[in-house]
Amino acid sequence: MYFSGLGFPLSGSSLAFCCHYVHNYYGHIIFLGFFSMLILSFFIFLGSHTYKFSLKYSDSRMVETFLQFLVINFLVLMAGPGFWLVQYQGRVYQQPELSLKVTGHQWYWNYEYGDSEELSFDSFMKPLEDLRAGEFRLLEVDNRCVLPAGVSVGVYCTSGDVIHSFCLPKCFIKMDALSGLLTKITLNFSLLGLFYGQCSEICGANHSFMPIVLEVTSLECWAGWCLKFFSYLS
Repeated sequence: MYFSGLGFPLSGSSLAFCCHYVHNYYGHIIFLGFFSMLILSFFIFLGSHTYKFSLKYSDSRMVETFLQFLVINFLVLMAGPGFWLVQYQGRVYQQPELSLKVTGHQWYWNYEYGDSEELSFDSFMKPLEDLRAGEFRLLEVDNRCVLPAGVSVGVYCTSGDVIHSFCLPKCFIKMDALSGLLTKITLNFSLLGLFYGQCSEICGANHSFMPIVLEVTSLECWAGWCLKFFSYLS
């Protein structure tokens, strides 16, 4: 939910949607648990001043047993969605239909699709004088990373020099880019549109000028973009 700038923005991927669901579930459980304990404590406090209550619950064994049972059930309710989310991530990680390798450099990104080195390009931040109407300052790039919706995409992140971080908040992506190491995440985009992000690891003087723009289109438009890219190279 996203009301007046409060809460998470609209989910851009299935992983982000699942994380939003688990977050909202935890919020409801915590609120109901706190409210129930508040009411229970209030009635116990009122009843503790009567003689019958003090005589019956003098050792508090029944109250302690009830509270232990309540805490155990609360922990089970809290742990369930977390285990489900971990299992979901494990399932979607197995067999991506498309792979994208992201390499961080000082201070730009390189994108490489699949095993084809020909479908590879660098992405730099657009200078202020090249911006068009509607484009964001410090967030627009000269070459956007284009991906299809409804297809599981394996994103592999690494670095060509220092430590970087590939971060797209709307898609719940934050991957550290380390030299000599591949970090992997599998995504399935449910929405078409533009998703903006930046490098989230201090990587030098121009760290603030490494924007990320992910353009999610339909599979047909993505195939047309690939053909156009190859025709431009030839």
